[in-house]
Amino acid sequence: MSGAGERILVLNVGKPSDGAVADRPEAYALRQVNPDYAVFVCSRKGEGQSGTMEFVQRYGELVALPTDRYETLLLDDPDDLVGIYELASALLQRLRRERPQARILVDYTAGTKSMSAGLAMAAVDREDDRVELRLVRGSRGEFATVVPGTESFRPVSRVHDLRARRRLLAIRSALEDFDYASAARSLDELIQSDVSNGLAGQLQRVRDLCRAFDAWDRWDLDLAERVLTQYRRLPTGAQPAYERLEVLGQLRTVRDAFEGKQDLAGAKDPYVAVEDLLFNAERRAAQGRYDDAVARVYRALELLAQLRLRVGRGIDTGAVDLAKIPEDIRDEMVTRQESDGQVRAGLLLAWRILAAYRDDPLGRWFAECEGRVIDWIRHRNGSILAHGLRPIGEAAWQMDGRAGIDLCREALGRLAEARARTPRRHTQFPQAELLAAVD
Repeated sequence: MSGAGERILVLNVGKPSDGAVADRPEAYALRQVNPDYAVFVCSRKGEGQSGTMEFVQRYGELVALPTDRYETLLLDDPDDLVGIYELASALLQRLRRERPQARILVDYTAGTKSMSAGLAMAAVDREDDRVELRLVRGSRGEFATVVPGTESFRPVSRVHDLRARRRLLAIRSALEDFDYASAARSLDELIQSDVSNGLAGQLQRVRDLCRAFDAWDRWDLDLAERVLTQYRRLPTGAQPAYERLEVLGQLRTVRDAFEGKQDLAGAKDPYVAVEDLLFNAERRAAQGRYDDAVARVYRALELLAQLRLRVGRGIDTGAVDLAKIPEDIRDEMVTRQESDGQVRAGLLLAWRILAAYRDDPLGRWFAECEGRVIDWIRHRNGSILAHGLRPIGEAAWQMDGRAGIDLCREALGRLAEARARTPRRHTQFPQAELLAAVD
């Protein structure tokens, strides 16, 4: 087990042209680091191959490194890039497991081109802030070798940026699944690593947008608005942020009206809340959460009737004013009074009240489509999230579940045709296009 200050040096071993090792970059790196432990990556001697393992002991003696404080990683073929990468990756994984607190400095200066590339690739892929890629640099002399006396043992700049960009592939996948919470967590980890300030700024913007859409996805509208306001001038997929903020304002008005904090008189398009639920359902379906999607479609269908009754007739389905409903349905409503004298209208009853208004575009639509609506509700009732005990799978969603979205959008279309609604522009949330600004 290692201590927090332990330094491990992993370095390639090349072949000295004159057999001397004292002025080699390997020796310079060893002297600069003075490692607590070292791993020499070297080639095995074989037919047609002189190998470099014979120099390992001399490097150890040069810096007084006891044999129990170093080991060798022997390569059968120093030109096998993939093989070198696999061995080096396994080595770094083992070192981290055995010495979890150690700094691991990886020097890829010497060796064949494949040895340098394989070791460097393995270090970058570790995505470990305590695995540092290093290089002996200096003035180049004959045969492009570093002139002794001009060396410096430098960290390779922007390695963390490279690691971060590689991790963007997984973040892109999360965004394609509308998993903003996971994407935001991963982006936050990258921001807290040693990435450059420029890249950190780009990642922070994407992370903040992910947090905004995650909050919106959960209908935490206040948090979504606070975060998104900071980026109101930015594009966010198919719709700029300032337009999305207009939609958020409408959603907040609807929410506050249902909580009794205000009425809907100030809402320019309260029905956009129904569209928002439909987009939410589509996101759940994209994640394979079909029961969840059906539950949101059911709520959208219910909300549509509730909103139309409130906006068009001043009727609250949570406490129906019998004096406001048509006479031909009033007697039925009286029989539905609960012990407190109130009539509370669920989804179907709300739609039947609406259909009793013969001049209402949504009422007329329901009169035409009641059978389709009832069939869809019957399908929904079998869900584990409704009254049944079976999950809805992809085939059932495609065959029956998403039909509820079509019903809702048909009904919204009737409102627009009758000029009973002036739609606010609302589009599906952005996905991987949020990463477009990360260069």
